[in-house]
Amino acid sequence: MNMQRLWALFVALHIGVGAAVAAPVDAAAARGKHVLYVYNRTKLENARAAVPPPADPKRIPTLEKWRSNDRKAIAYLESLGFAVKENSESSPESDTQGMDLIVISESVDALDISTKYRFTPVPLLTFENDLLGELGMTGLKTGRDTGTDDNQRFLWMVNAPHPLSAGLSAGLQNVLQTEDLKMNWGKPGLGAITIATLRGEPDKAAIFAYEKGATMNGEALAPARRVSFFLWQDTFEQLRPEGLALFRAAVLWAVTPPQ
Repeated sequence: MNMQRLWALFVALHIGVGAAVAAPVDAAAARGKHVLYVYNRTKLENARAAVPPPADPKRIPTLEKWRSNDRKAIAYLESLGFAVKENSESSPESDTQGMDLIVISESVDALDISTKYRFTPVPLLTFENDLLGELGMTGLKTGRDTGTDDNQRFLWMVNAPHPLSAGLSAGLQNVLQTEDLKMNWGKPGLGAITIATLRGEPDKAAIFAYEKGATMNGEALAPARRVSFFLWQDTFEQLRPEGLALFRAAVLWAVTPPQ
């Protein structure tokens, strides 16, 4: 078993310790389900092959770190029981056929995806906040409807009874390893289920979702369950047990058929 799989197994076991982070969702929801994991599969390869090499000496290490996060997220999904199909951001929407869940990484270029999955009747979870407007989950204005804040570590839980809250109590939760990390956010429509906001920023939702058929931004209706999750390009491996519990709850809730 490689190190990524070992790491995924460790965190899967780790978040199961203690009732404080036990997710009130069906752990079996992932079994036999197929996930389409969409991420950038060219930037790192192009940078390594570039002649001359990139002028910025940090370019390749940064891309390697982002790729490591995607690999660990994929391994974690597999540890939950999902069968994961890896996909490039440039792949066609038809690749979603037969899938039970779409996960879009923050490593993608939003312009290469645009509205591709806007009407796809498959549950979807996105880390990429620049896609929220294209998906109809928020407005389109960067900095007003969506954004990324620096120096983050905490979430303010506002909907503790909901399964997406992973059993965490209301109020402040420490979800990342250090306080110098980035968090994505959006300002969802009135039909959203808001789970957590940035600390001290109640109008910036770090985790929010839409039930199938719910009104999203404007008159847009959710074609299937939709979830926005706060991860940035290098923060999956920085999740504390509380953050991993929230991620687990998000993917399991998304793939579970509505009642």
